[in-house]
Amino acid sequence: MIKVLIAEDEQGILNSLANAFSWENMGCEITGLAQTGIEALELCISNPPDIIISDIVMPGIDGISLLRYIKEKYSSIQFIVLTGHRNFEYARNALNLGAAMFLLKPVNFMELEKAVKTITAKLLEDQENKQLENQQEYVLSSLLNGHIYPKNELPLKTKQLLSSLTAYRICVFQFDDNQEEDMFRIQNLALFYQQCTLSRQYIPVKINDIHFVLIITGSDAEKPDELQHFLVQFQSRIYHFFHTTISIGISSMKNGYEMLHTAYTESTRALSKQFFSGNQSIHFFLSDSTEEDLYVTNRHAPFRYLEKIQDLVRSYNGIILNQRAAELFSAWIDDYQNNVSLLKSSFIMLATLSIQNLVGSDDRQVALLFEKYANFQKVIRCDTIDTLKDLYMNLIMDLNDYYSIKNSNKQQLITLIYDHIENHYMEQLSLTNVARTVFLSPSYLSSLIASETGKSFTDIVNEVRIEHAIEMLKDPGRKIADVAYSVGFNEPQYFSIIFKKHTHLTPRDYREFYLKK
Repeated sequence: MIKVLIAEDEQGILNSLANAFSWENMGCEITGLAQTGIEALELCISNPPDIIISDIVMPGIDGISLLRYIKEKYSSIQFIVLTGHRNFEYARNALNLGAAMFLLKPVNFMELEKAVKTITAKLLEDQENKQLENQQEYVLSSLLNGHIYPKNELPLKTKQLLSSLTAYRICVFQFDDNQEEDMFRIQNLALFYQQCTLSRQYIPVKINDIHFVLIITGSDAEKPDELQHFLVQFQSRIYHFFHTTISIGISSMKNGYEMLHTAYTESTRALSKQFFSGNQSIHFFLSDSTEEDLYVTNRHAPFRYLEKIQDLVRSYNGIILNQRAAELFSAWIDDYQNNVSLLKSSFIMLATLSIQNLVGSDDRQVALLFEKYANFQKVIRCDTIDTLKDLYMNLIMDLNDYYSIKNSNKQQLITLIYDHIENHYMEQLSLTNVARTVFLSPSYLSSLIASETGKSFTDIVNEVRIEHAIEMLKDPGRKIADVAYSVGFNEPQYFSIIFKKHTHLTPRDYREFYLKK
């Protein structure tokens, strides 16, 4: 049923309009009667109608103001404006603001009935079309994802749509920055597209929470250069509206709705080449044997590169290690440059084998490094070649550090620990975090520090912090509390206690003594 709200300040006219004819016979129901603009607005917000029949002159908010506000908030609500003023300005203002009809008072009920029937028919048609669009999008989304629909079970118009897919391409869109709110941005992108173009050769489909799809039919699909020109312009408009970039993958030409899933798969494979080309890219799917050959020619590549990584980790340090590791990475990606999925799965295999071979019996470190580098989700989320390279380079550096530490004597380890504390004393250091940095268990690190220095880990951290605090206190312009926070203490009072323990003076006494001296 179409919901109708009537707003009229004269009670007699309001009752006459409400009882003028059988609303049910027209497919309508009266959901609200209001005598002021405020009352009408409240009814609209609590239960939005489909049609509002409103007088222009009402106390408080007049009909024009009501129309303006409602159209901004609920653009689909249809207005029939009534007025006793034979003033062209009222009519023009109402129509400019989106009123569907303008009737003069006293109301001719036959004219009103005709107006209501006309608007109701249009609303019902719009609802039917919207329902059909939703159904068609659901069917297309299912077909793109590989589901099978018996054609004889579908409505006639949906069958006709599928039958029209005789020559088409699939374009898949994905935001480059991969944020958690992509689901909402994809929905907004679908709405944005509808405002940008009305071409019937472009069929939009919101296929999932990360991809927006256009099925491009007709001559536009057969002209790659013109299609790319349109997509470049669309990318530019998306950037100015969403303030972020988007990349596009495009399938080869397909024929028949049965090929929708194949076309979608091709478009996502083309989209994956953004991994190499960078953001705001457009890639067409190239049908050749190169990608398939990779599955055969490169299946032993991880084992070849495993030996090279082990040699790097054991033989080099510093800048030379960085240079050799970067060269090895470039050689490695050349073996997989046409297949991002294979490249990522190869990285997971390579990371797993490298960690197992170089760390081996240290189960605790193996688990930590697996979580850091052989983590499936972390690798899959690498959206550019640079992010995967960062992960790879960090893996090499961590393995090199682990190998160096395991081959160091105890005094070298103590020096390494002191260096780490010296570089991070202003942070919230803990035995566990430092132990993880030097690839030792917290209990072993604690006993090592005690046996080699006669001090605890906390004692060493506090000594380093107090040494830096002493230098800072020489500046009379710095507050003692600021000094405490600057060297890593959370509480100035605790800082004073530790400072006195190490120097036999409070921070304030030390500053006065230094200034006098």
